[in-house]
Amino acid sequence: MVIWSLFDGSGIMGLPWAEYGHTVYCFNSSSGNHGEYVGRKEHPCVHHVDMWIDGDFMAKCERMGIPTPDFVFAFPDCTELAVSGAKHVSHTSLVSVDNAKMVQEIAESFGARWMVENPVGKMSTAWRKPDYYFDPHEYGGHMHGNEETFHPKMPAYDGYTKKTCIWAGGGFVMPQKNPGPVNIGMFWGWRWLGGNSTRTKQLRSLTPRGFARAVFLANQEAV
Repeated sequence: MVIWSLFDGSGIMGLPWAEYGHTVYCFNSSSGNHGEYVGRKEHPCVHHVDMWIDGDFMAKCERMGIPTPDFVFAFPDCTELAVSGAKHVSHTSLVSVDNAKMVQEIAESFGARWMVENPVGKMSTAWRKPDYYFDPHEYGGHMHGNEETFHPKMPAYDGYTKKTCIWAGGGFVMPQKNPGPVNIGMFWGWRWLGGNSTRTKQLRSLTPRGFARAVFLANQEAV
């Protein structure tokens, strides 16, 4: 299978697929809001493509010879959408809604399964209600607890809360929840990370690893 993961600088979502032998393309611009990710996941089957995802994205992929996807994941920048932090107060744009709609159109044009992930925010009213919700700790059971830590305050097993929305289609299978043994009852990224640095934005936006593996397991079985 060919996996596209858009607005993805970390490579976390596609890594389980790559480890199983699927080909993964992670598209993200290092000159974007989150910059170039520190510690991004590297694997022979993961290809990081540094490019803007805009109106001619499909044409650029075709010119680059990138194969068409069987599955499309996307993580649009949530700065102007989330209600989990102060940023939403100065909300002026819904560019991420346009990006999410574009992802759906891309996936449907190829007959691919698709998933868009974003924190709870304005997208549910500006676009449509999410299909699913989850908190990271609800998939911590897919982790062994000794994974690398991205920050000293980040709990093991993705053991934190951050209500997250999933919009999906094309046959996407939402995995059953499998909570881990840890839940600190808050989002560590807002509690202990201050400022507005690129690194802070990256850490707050990281895809939960337990959820990424759960999605792979549920959808790999559905192939």
